[in-house]
Amino acid sequence: MNQNSARMLSRRTQLVWVSFFFIIPCALFILQQLGTKFQPGGIIAKLAPINERPEKDIVVEAIGEDSSWNTIVIHHLGQPAGSPESLYRSHRKSGLSGLGYHFLIGNGNGLGDGIVHIGHRWLDQLAGEETQWDGTQWDGSTISICLVGNGNRRPFKEEQLLRLSYLVQRLQLALSIPSGRVLLAQEIGSNATSPGKHFAEAQLRSRLHDIPSP
Repeated sequence: MNQNSARMLSRRTQLVWVSFFFIIPCALFILQQLGTKFQPGGIIAKLAPINERPEKDIVVEAIGEDSSWNTIVIHHLGQPAGSPESLYRSHRKSGLSGLGYHFLIGNGNGLGDGIVHIGHRWLDQLAGEETQWDGTQWDGSTISICLVGNGNRRPFKEEQLLRLSYLVQRLQLALSIPSGRVLLAQEIGSNATSPGKHFAEAQLRSRLHDIPSP
């Protein structure tokens, strides 16, 4: 083997090793991303009043025949902005298996004002998961609804509250949930202050259906 051939072989060897150390980390990164893929869920741009709901109602259609949902808990995000994608990433970093809430209602910052995001947990009828901000104790019968914003700093948007009431009404009627089982996170969490002191609780309760307790 002459000197030129030896140099060419050496360069090829170097290229092989460089390629190996570049490709393997890239492949691992791609596999990791595929394993933590964002679950898109569903979007309702303008949730209609209960008497105007469409024939195919995605909120109600997801409910299984053996459903055990009996409580609705309302949270706030505790942050001025948020989207399903950003919350998915945050909740994953906190050790949760994806977005912890069943429903997310936007305020125009990250998710449109009054737009309802239906999380994969509702579509797949899975229990919610406690997030690092809540401090509330959930079980398999609790439906979690989160409002984007911080109710301890300022009131929520009127459009948010309106769509919240429409959503809660749907769930009440579909699952026979009495108004006494529509709770604020601060009522069940030992250290929760959600959805905040500026949350219009009286306004929401005036819109609830009067369903008798079982």
